[in-house]
Amino acid sequence: MPCGKKRKKQKIKTHKRKKMRRKLRHLKKRAWG
Repeated sequence: MPCGKKRKKQKIKTHKRKKMRRKLRHLKKRAWG
């Protein structure tokens, strides 16, 4: 069971990173605009 919990935590981490990346890209576009 602990292994499954660890896996779930990692998945959330990657998702958060993806979201942050998207936000950063949007901010960059605004700055350039």
